[in-house]
Amino acid sequence: MIRRLGAAFLSLPICAWSAPWSFDAPVEVVDRSLPPHFQHLEGAGRLHIAAGERSLAVVWEDDRDGSPQVYAAVKELAENAFEPDVKLSTGNEAFDPAVVALEGNRWIAAWEQNGEIWGSILDSSQVTLPARLSGGAARQVTLAADNGENVHAVWARVSNGAQVLEVAPLKVAANLLQVEAPVRVTPGADTHYQGYPAATFVGNGRLVVAWEDRRAGHTRLFSSWRKGRQPFSPEIQLNEHRAPATTDDFRGGTGVMRVTLARGQEDTVQAVWLDKRNPGSGYAVWGARSVDGGKSFSSNHKVQDELGDAIQQWHASVDHGRVGFVSTWDDARERWADESETADVWVSWQTESGWSGDESVPGASGAGYQGSPAMTIDREGDIHIVWIERDSRTSPGRLRYVRGVAEYRYR
Repeated sequence: MIRRLGAAFLSLPICAWSAPWSFDAPVEVVDRSLPPHFQHLEGAGRLHIAAGERSLAVVWEDDRDGSPQVYAAVKELAENAFEPDVKLSTGNEAFDPAVVALEGNRWIAAWEQNGEIWGSILDSSQVTLPARLSGGAARQVTLAADNGENVHAVWARVSNGAQVLEVAPLKVAANLLQVEAPVRVTPGADTHYQGYPAATFVGNGRLVVAWEDRRAGHTRLFSSWRKGRQPFSPEIQLNEHRAPATTDDFRGGTGVMRVTLARGQEDTVQAVWLDKRNPGSGYAVWGARSVDGGKSFSSNHKVQDELGDAIQQWHASVDHGRVGFVSTWDDARERWADESETADVWVSWQTESGWSGDESVPGASGAGYQGSPAMTIDREGDIHIVWIERDSRTSPGRLRYVRGVAEYRYR
């Protein structure tokens, strides 16, 4: 497995011996001269980093000003330093941003602000004035972009303590972000809980949405799709029901949470989430794949390898590149016995025989807490990972970034 090398080697690319990338030295996203503060990468769908044609953008929440606010930073893909970050939010408090790339080296970012959904357009030199996207109370926004221009926002509308999912197309007009009227993903009463959506477009313009659903009294994962402005399809359940009849804790169904989606070639969609079907070890990284544009999904399969079975995983996500689908998460398998329980960032990728063995990411593993990763894969197949580094799980943190250059580019 890959391990962090000594500091003397950090000026050179760090070779991931069995992974399909060679990793550069990690860099800071935020100026370390700022007073200690806390960062969060907890948005729905884990869209905290997006690669454009020449640059990438990172979005996050931190409390440097005494209240949670949303920030963004941009860097050239091949450069090793970020431009100074900018604050996107303008309210009393803001949470859980998401970002997707547009054509022309621009991005759309969206976030929760003062209990509503807001968004703006970002490029390497400026940020547009934020626009309110939701018509009322809402939270847990995610985004999906098709060919860089067709962008949809998905959020959970809040009403009387319940949450229902809405989808709204977004338009860029004269450098202003505009929103069309939102529509419900599923019909039914407003007493349901639907939350933490993920969304992606497939090759034929079909929008696939997945989410957490608690109408049965426990959390299940569902998905639905639509093409153009057509109604959404009847929902289908993603996670397999595993409820041991003799186990009171799981009689209603095992826990699942934080589904993420990625599009692959043609009509392929990969879903990855955290699944507690093995109660002895806590959450593990599981997934399911669709080869018909989200109309149906395969049987569930475990994404992580068996070496991680004894401990729980967190913050799983998925993307697609030239090697196929790739998943990242954090877990503490290397230090669970030393009482620190600090995590490392791990990666697994698609192979001809299934998911690869897990590899820890150079620079995002070792002493202290290295967790809450988010990733994107650019058009050249390079992987870009951002995560939070802390001296301990509860101490103030640092926002870190590393690029893995696709091995085929060295050949």
